[in-house]
Amino acid sequence: MRQIDLKNLKWICRPQRYAEIGGKLILETEPFTDLRPAGKSAEAIELSFSPEGSFCFTMRVDFDYQGVFDQCGMILYNGKERKALLGTECMDEELTRLQCTVFHGGKGDRSLRDIGSKIRTMYYRTWYRGGAVRMQYSFSGKRYSDFREFRIDPKETVSLGIFACSPGDSYFDCTFSGMSLQEEENRQ
Repeated sequence: MRQIDLKNLKWICRPQRYAEIGGKLILETEPFTDLRPAGKSAEAIELSFSPEGSFCFTMRVDFDYQGVFDQCGMILYNGKERKALLGTECMDEELTRLQCTVFHGGKGDRSLRDIGSKIRTMYYRTWYRGGAVRMQYSFSGKRYSDFREFRIDPKETVSLGIFACSPGDSYFDCTFSGMSLQEEENRQ
């Protein structure tokens, strides 16, 4: 298992306000930034890297949502297209929604779980092996629960990323940390 060096990540859309401190990426979203379906948007903050072969990617995100629809989390790309999002979204003062959206031909289907708005930290983990993907979440970083499993084209490049956006007239701070990658050699 190795820690991800933030300097090796590629910005898709760099925020105006961010800092890299001690292995943490701290950033502030901007109002009216959004992730459009299937990777057609570069208005939200997106950062990505490409692991080789089979892998397990883990990360922690701390967030302080200020407005409805504020959201952040993890992205999985298959080739040049955004294939899946795993993260949370603010619904109102009492409700935050854990969600995973998987895109098929430009359209997405979502899995949802309501959680309380007092939750301000989430851990995410993505497993990938030969086209099979398993996305998991944890509130503590110790015990993970499966949230979504699906298949992607194993011939295409797989990339991972993080995202944060504020689709409404708001902004919020979030911190991405503990990004680690465990890669397996491809067996022929």
